[in-house]
Amino acid sequence: MQATKTLKEREKELQALLATREGKAQLEALADHYYASGGRSRPPRTSLVTYLIVYEREQGLIVG
Repeated sequence: MQATKTLKEREKELQALLATREGKAQLEALADHYYASGGRSRPPRTSLVTYLIVYEREQGLIVG
């Protein structure tokens, strides 16, 4: 993700990816990448989409 996006835009993108097996694998890999680059681990019972959005907001990739 390069450009800053709104929360709604990014949430829709992530939900669309989560709907497919391949997309979910991509999101899991992205979460692993975020964790490896210094992010917090995903707390138990936290959704994958929420984890990604929180990380991206902290990095300034999502506005709103």
